[in-house]
Amino acid sequence: MVVGSQCPAIRGLTFVKGDPLAIGVKSDDPKRVFHLTELQHKYKDKHVYIVGVSSESNVQVVKKFVDGMGSQMEYTVAVDTAGEVQEGLMMPAGARGIPHAFVVDSTNTVTFSGHPMEPGFESALRTAAAGASDRAGGAGGPTGRQPLPLITASAEELGGMSVKALKEILTERGLSTADCVEKADLVRKIRDTCTSVTYYK
Repeated sequence: MVVGSQCPAIRGLTFVKGDPLAIGVKSDDPKRVFHLTELQHKYKDKHVYIVGVSSESNVQVVKKFVDGMGSQMEYTVAVDTAGEVQEGLMMPAGARGIPHAFVVDSTNTVTFSGHPMEPGFESALRTAAAGASDRAGGAGGPTGRQPLPLITASAEELGGMSVKALKEILTERGLSTADCVEKADLVRKIRDTCTSVTYYK
C-alpha cells in the first residue's frame, strides 16, 4: 500500500475486543502490546484509534490471549478471518513480516506504512491526530456545524432500510458510496464508519 493512496474498505474482520490500523501486530509479544496501549491512551481523545489485527486463524487463541492481558491491552483487536487485511493492505504494501503498521488519516489516506517502532510512525500519528481534531472541530465540534448522530441500528435493522436511505446516511457524512456494489456493502460501510465516529453537517 503506497503512502498517499486511499485505504481500501476492509471487511471480514472478527473483533475480539473493542469496536469495529497497527496491522499484523504479533499478539504474543507483551512489549508491543504495552507500546500500542500507551499510544492508544495518548491519542484516544484526539480521535485516533489503534486497531491490532492478527493473522492467527483460530479466533479463540487470540481471544484467550487478549482476555489474559486484560486492561494491559487497551486497544481494539481483530482477527483477519477473511484475509482481506493480508490481501488488501499487507501484500500491496510489500510487507514481508510483522509487525507492520499503517496510519490512515481522517480523509482515508494512508500516511504511513512500515514498522511501528520507526520514528515516522508516531510522527504520522501526531499528524493524523491534528487532522482528526481539526475535522471534528476539537472537543466542541466545528463552529456552526451540527453533529450527526452515531448510527446505532443493527446490521439487520439497516438491512431492512431502502438503498436510498442507506446511501443518504453515508453521503450526509461525506462518505462515498462508489465502492458499494450491493446493499450489503452499504450496510457494512455504515457499520464500519458511522457507529463510532461523529460526523458534522
